[in-house]
Amino acid sequence: MSFFEFPHTRTYDTDLGWLIKTVHTHDEAIALLDDWAEHAEIRIKDLETFKNLLENGTLPPAVKNALMEWAALNIPDLIGAAIKTVFFDLTPDGYLRITIPDSWDDITFGTTGLDTFPPGYNYGHLTLSY
Repeated sequence: MSFFEFPHTRTYDTDLGWLIKTVHTHDEAIALLDDWAEHAEIRIKDLETFKNLLENGTLPPAVKNALMEWAALNIPDLIGAAIKTVFFDLTPDGYLRITIPDSWDDITFGTTGLDTFPPGYNYGHLTLSY
């Protein structure tokens, strides 16, 4: 069985073929990397400036007000999404424990039916249906 056959999935992170199809020459690769680095440096400098303004408490009033409006609109949804997380951990005696918050009453848990493929292995594919 090759790496890209079941149960593994093919991703661009591990697929050299994607790179070969996308970048045709060494010079093109260097140009793409240079372009990315230039944009990344600008963004990093902007974030550092913003971080300093936050730490010093010197945000312009318009930015502060915009952040407060954004927080008022979005923080409840972010917190709501965070409490709907399924937590996986191990018990002290080595069993897998799955903790599901009470707010997931409308979620149906199941599997894809591929729990015994290939024979001798137990691959479970958890599905969540709403």
